[in-house]
Amino acid sequence: MQDAVTLLVFLGAVAVGEALHLVHLPATSNVAENSPPGTTVHAFSVNLSASLSPVIPGFPQIINSSPLTEAFRVNWLSGTDFQVVTTGKERLDFETGPNIFDLQIYVRDDVGVTDLQVLTVQVTDVNEPPQFQGNLAKGKVSWGVHCSPHGGMREDPGGQSTTEK
Repeated sequence: MQDAVTLLVFLGAVAVGEALHLVHLPATSNVAENSPPGTTVHAFSVNLSASLSPVIPGFPQIINSSPLTEAFRVNWLSGTDFQVVTTGKERLDFETGPNIFDLQIYVRDDVGVTDLQVLTVQVTDVNEPPQFQGNLAKGKVSWGVHCSPHGGMREDPGGQSTTEK
């Protein structure tokens, strides 16, 4: 009887330590708008379950995001260390796009133990110079009317008529 109780206590201890879990998640991280592909957003790691079964290749992964996006992915660094990076598939623009993303990060090991945590990514504003469209962007500006040093106005020198007083 004592052996059965010892076995149950041992199994209970293993079950408590069984939990595979993501370390440094949940979390909130910032990324500057217009960041290039491969910009690190957040680093995290995985604590293996008591079985020490490895994480299945291709995991952890982002299984859902709000809003839906392909702007981020999980990269493997080494061992049980990972990072979320920008992909460049979608432009992160503070002024025109969503500014907050909730990424659900899911991990699974070889024996089927799983964990799911959320990483909230905030896109931060970067002070950008103004961007002009059309001829202004090309530096070609023509106003069509010029002031005469004699007090009158005349049309563009390429025009046909001039009026001066």
